[in-house]
Amino acid sequence: MKLFSKGFTLIEIMVVIVIISILSVALYANFTDARNDARDKNIRTDLKEMQLALELYKAQNGEYPRTQLDIDNLTPDYIKELPDASASANLGCVYEYIAETDGSFYKLTAKNCIGGTAIEAEDVMARCPEECSSG
Repeated sequence: MKLFSKGFTLIEIMVVIVIISILSVALYANFTDARNDARDKNIRTDLKEMQLALELYKAQNGEYPRTQLDIDNLTPDYIKELPDASASANLGCVYEYIAETDGSFYKLTAKNCIGGTAIEAEDVMARCPEECSSG
């Protein structure tokens, strides 16, 4: 007469643990990628919002702000609040504004925000429209 014990064997439990571990690693990698993609899209959205504010500023003043300090004048009339670059996962992330001295064109770039590299290489920047002179 053979006694059958109810329950799982050690092998069965180990197989289940391995399968759960593999699934957990795969899901974690996907969630990390999704979180990074969301941050990157947020940075692109910030640049677009600032670009719209700059266009409104030019429509009312006839020129773009001439310095980074003049960007502070965009609030609250042209944009509710300036985007915060610290939303990036990279501590060195900054939004850089460069303008021609006569206010005829600008370049707005997010530096060191995606993957720790300059965004310019990934073409994440805002420029004034095509009718602006290029520098």
